[in-house]
Amino acid sequence: MQTVMENLSQIGQRLINQTPLVGMNVGMLTAAGQQEQVALGSRDGNAAHPVQTDTIYDLASLTKLYTAAAYIQLVRQSDFDLARTIQSVLPQFNYTEITFQQVLQHTSGLPSSVRKTTQLTREMLLTDLYNRELISAPGTEIHYSDVGYMLLGEALKVITGQTLEQTMHQLVFEPLGLHETGYRTPAMPGFYDLPKERFAPTEDVPERGGLLQGTVNDFKANLLGGAAGHAGIFSTLTDALTFNQFWLEPDVVALLQANRCDFRTLGWHYWRFGGEDEPSIEQDWLYQTGFTGTIMALNLKTNEALTVLTNRVYPERTVYDRWRVDRYQFPQAFFAQ
Repeated sequence: MQTVMENLSQIGQRLINQTPLVGMNVGMLTAAGQQEQVALGSRDGNAAHPVQTDTIYDLASLTKLYTAAAYIQLVRQSDFDLARTIQSVLPQFNYTEITFQQVLQHTSGLPSSVRKTTQLTREMLLTDLYNRELISAPGTEIHYSDVGYMLLGEALKVITGQTLEQTMHQLVFEPLGLHETGYRTPAMPGFYDLPKERFAPTEDVPERGGLLQGTVNDFKANLLGGAAGHAGIFSTLTDALTFNQFWLEPDVVALLQANRCDFRTLGWHYWRFGGEDEPSIEQDWLYQTGFTGTIMALNLKTNEALTVLTNRVYPERTVYDRWRVDRYQFPQAFFAQ
């Protein structure tokens, strides 16, 4: 009988063989805290550039989980109140009633993104963060929001009086033992100085100088200097699985359960099945995905975790858009064990 890891490896290899996907790292964290890993394919479809166990990936929206972890650390260390309003930290924010909890849950009513324009500037982006029109009343509906998590990143800087890079290093990267995880900005010199070849390439973006490799893919995070609350973190599979261990700690699980709102909690999405009209929600299965082709999942029943890291946007995001459907084969196989 196949193990779960063998099944996950077969899914990954089949996708590499049958789709434009060029490579991936797949790993599980077992209930005993052990890591099982496999590296499949190459970073860029070239046999001379195989995926290594230490290949570094742009985590895209998995960054939101690290931002959520930073707030959980604040709660643990200083009794930070998630019911506090965003405006109490960022007075330029236009809405008085939206709380940190609502933003972490994606129930703030904030829209998914800032205005869509090729001429977007940092100043325009910041204006949108603080003044974007709500799409629902706070606390009434779930709408996945990059805007909300960008605000969380900006608020962390004010709360700690440090850069976002310093804050995340002190609250998350260092205490959790994440030695090859970070924003690839000059503010993180050890990580910034790693050779470009360690990083899986993402998109060819002519207006940003061509192929992005070790440079954040998300254009909004790029405008914010490469470090943001919604995107911008890079990591290896080993570090990502180590990060998963944090979410399985009993007091962290208790916080997730206490802050659940329908199919959302702090950073995570609960697994839903059975159709969109009246879906069933599995309270012990959580996941999050990232645009570049990244996945994390937790099985609180078995105390195990899954991470999949790929560069599915290479060399251009529309080449393998079906990944947004195919990716669910991984958590489904992981949860179905």
